[in-house]
Amino acid sequence: MADYDSGLPIRSEADGDDERVHSKIVDYADPDGAGKQLEVDADGNAHIEMHGNEPDGTTDIVMRLSELGAPNGDGDYDATNNTKPASSGLIAHDRNATPDETHQNHRVTGVSNGSTHTVDVSLHDEAGAPYSGTNPMPVTFEQSEGTEIHDFDQAVAIAKDATSNHDYSVASGQTLLLREVLASASGKAKFELQIGDGAVSEVFSTIAVVFNSTANPNAPIVFTDPVVVVGTANSTTVRLIKTNLDNQAQDLYSTIVGVES
Repeated sequence: MADYDSGLPIRSEADGDDERVHSKIVDYADPDGAGKQLEVDADGNAHIEMHGNEPDGTTDIVMRLSELGAPNGDGDYDATNNTKPASSGLIAHDRNATPDETHQNHRVTGVSNGSTHTVDVSLHDEAGAPYSGTNPMPVTFEQSEGTEIHDFDQAVAIAKDATSNHDYSVASGQTLLLREVLASASGKAKFELQIGDGAVSEVFSTIAVVFNSTANPNAPIVFTDPVVVVGTANSTTVRLIKTNLDNQAQDLYSTIVGVES
């Protein structure tokens, strides 16, 4: 008569207030081997190592985590190491008053130019129509950042062929965007605009000269792009030299206009 394979039931025993069965998960082939038993720490957490398969479905690989324990979703495609990258990148929703998961239908695109990698950006109006010659973008002009400078000077009764300087100092840490200089005299005059180098004893460079006339008493100096004047520890000077070219004394007027910040 053949041996009869039988099994015995497990019976629990009292363990404090409970009756329980203690079991452990081990490696089948080597249950007593080092590191081949499931570990449970003092907090009651089981320590396991998660494995999965590469895209070919046959190669076993360990799942990686970040240094903080978060799943490490590698979104960079690699023909060898990551042929199925994570799609946890930026996903755009369909335009909707109450967007939810069902509206996540648009993958954002990008492009590389040399060492620069950028996300594609497209500007549209509130209806989604692109801006164009027939659908221009509305633009509103606001007050410039910084302090508006309108520095006025009246040189009183300047004698024939004499000069008077209108100086404006740009302090250390400040930058003046010089937009224009308004100059005027009732008689003939010359106006020479100079910028100092900011040294203790400044050296000046002339950047513009204008003359007025009896028919055109105003002589503005206007810059298409502002002249940038950077203040130094000794301050940097914008100087307008006003010369009376008339045959008698007269007042010479000027205003330095710009934005300082």
